Amino acid sequence: MRDLLLRGLTGSPHEPIVTIVRRYAATPDDVWSALTDSSRLARWLGDVERDADDPALVRIRFADDPDSPAALRIEQCAPAETLAVGWTWDAEAPSRVRVDLRRDGDGTVLTLEHRLGEPDHVADYGGGWESHLRALAELHGGADNGTDAAAPWALLAQRPLHLEIELSSPVADVWASLTRPERLRTWWWNHWDDVEITADARPGGAYRFAAGAAGIAVAGRYLAVEAPHRLAFTWRWSDADGESRDEACDIDLRETAAGCVLTLRHTGPWTDDGPVESYRQGWEFVFAALRVSLGEEGTR
Repeated sequence: MRDLLLRGLTGSPHEPIVTIVRRYAATPDDVWSALTDSSRLARWLGDVERDADDPALVRIRFADDPDSPAALRIEQCAPAETLAVGWTWDAEAPSRVRVDLRRDGDGTVLTLEHRLGEPDHVADYGGGWESHLRALAELHGGADNGTDAAAPWALLAQRPLHLEIELSSPVADVWASLTRPERLRTWWWNHWDDVEITADARPGGAYRFAAGAAGIAVAGRYLAVEAPHRLAFTWRWSDADGESRDEACDIDLRETAAGCVLTLRHTGPWTDDGPVESYRQGWEFVFAALRVSLGEEGTR
């Protein structure tokens, strides 16, 4: 992975999920040490205080706000792979932070996911984590580019595309159509006959849909695969004008008496409503094809 930084905003309007992906020029063991060793944590995150009576509880005091520590309760710890903690800070609703490490050649890809308990802190947490992960990169020879870390996250939260459709098919059938390559081929851009589709629907797995004659493609990685109800993924659109950045999608399937409701949330760093309306038309077009593939031509 050549990208030093990828941003993604998924989740729901009420409980957004901030995701940051960075590559470090260090082994997973070395990055893990920087995540868990108190002396190294102090160099990029904050001072760590461990609770003598509760080994699973730690507090982080940040340099810019030492009087208001965050309380972290360790929920999952798989050395050099996964660290997940419950997160509480001041009067905020409880949230959850998860960090996954994946070896990438001679380096490590770190994915940080913060599931927020309320909607008002996307820019603060997105920018805060991005700044801290920059500081972590400096421990491994990286450089701080000096940009305002919060600004991109404020933009990502500004114009989300929200789309909801009712389907008469059961959740399991719709899930298969969204995740299995042979089913995707029956509806995604099926008005062209040269579409190539690959989809490895697992967390961290890659997908790519490409229409050669049209000169367009979309690709990314799956952030969450929670069968059969939730699918989240990064989204990078490419055409003759270039590639998009920092876009992400979250699809939720909710069972109903008549079938299910599919809810899509697509976010990106859009400065006006043009991309939102363009994507709305695009998603409505492919979801119409999904209806046909499910045998729901006459439904709305």
